[in-house]
Amino acid sequence: MPESGLLIRGLTTRAGSFELKDIDLEVAADKALVVLGPSGAGKTMLLHTIAGFRQAAGGQVYLNGRELTRLAPEHRGIGFVFQDAALFPHLSARENVAFGLRARGESRPDRVEELMTRFGVSGLAERSPRSLSGGERQRVALARALAFEPDLLLLDEPLSALDQPTREELRSVIQDLVSGLGIPVIHVTHDRDEAFSLADDLAVIVAGKLRQSGDAHRVAAAPGDAVVARLLGWAELGRGKATGGKVVIGEVSLDAGDHTGAVRVFYRPEEVLLAAVGSSSPAPPSVTARVQRITRTFPLARVLLGSDPPVTALMLRREIERFDLAVGKTMEVAMPADAVWIIGSAQN
Repeated sequence: MPESGLLIRGLTTRAGSFELKDIDLEVAADKALVVLGPSGAGKTMLLHTIAGFRQAAGGQVYLNGRELTRLAPEHRGIGFVFQDAALFPHLSARENVAFGLRARGESRPDRVEELMTRFGVSGLAERSPRSLSGGERQRVALARALAFEPDLLLLDEPLSALDQPTREELRSVIQDLVSGLGIPVIHVTHDRDEAFSLADDLAVIVAGKLRQSGDAHRVAAAPGDAVVARLLGWAELGRGKATGGKVVIGEVSLDAGDHTGAVRVFYRPEEVLLAAVGSSSPAPPSVTARVQRITRTFPLARVLLGSDPPVTALMLRREIERFDLAVGKTMEVAMPADAVWIIGSAQN
């Protein structure tokens, strides 16, 4: 058992007919684990069980070598930031930050001021939470969670209720925070971009089951099954049969590697290559397809190509202008080998 960091073994908890079962996770003292999953997957339930707000039905939770499984929340040494900040409305911002210290019989005004300055809310010290914006409330909540110097920080979708500019601003704040905090951090989200920007390690939970966990870049590059692949932004090309080192889906022929038999093929839309017909790029193998639809968003535009099977490419808007793309235009389409992921029948 590690002497530092968080260790979870076989953790199980229930709410009615829903069960979060047999969760095994480990978070080193200087790492951030992001738990990614759709709404209702059990992410918040996991955090509540680790924090002691919900009783575990089975398994163990260890923090820095000490078992927490049956301890009351106030004895676990865990800082928690809720989705809605959950500040005490009758207390000022400063009093909210100091609350955890006061509950422990400590008075550390320098610590409170240091954290309020760190999170840019020192000028709001005497304000009521009701008068603060969503982003300001979450900054105060972060300061409150860290005031008593916890051994673990849990973040329960703290950005999900914020508008886009505020969410991006606070994402950077949290990114800077967790990189130098020196304690394990678990951040749960349903936002893939948020997960990739914050995670050292990534865990994917769907319907109460831990589908995959590990180094974030490795999980993203090698999803363990089709459910994880879709959550991580892989698009499905289709199903096929791998024989002789190749898999053919419609008019697309790809290297199947060591796979044999029934497979599902996924690809990264942002890695799809387009080129004018007859040009020297993209490198073969490629197919010819007409542009069926262009959806212009920021910063990427989505281009649907009428190949067999259809392929979607994500492109910078300036690339659309460079190619003078328009519905009906014919383009060469190719997918590099590292943009393709093949999942065998056992993982389907």
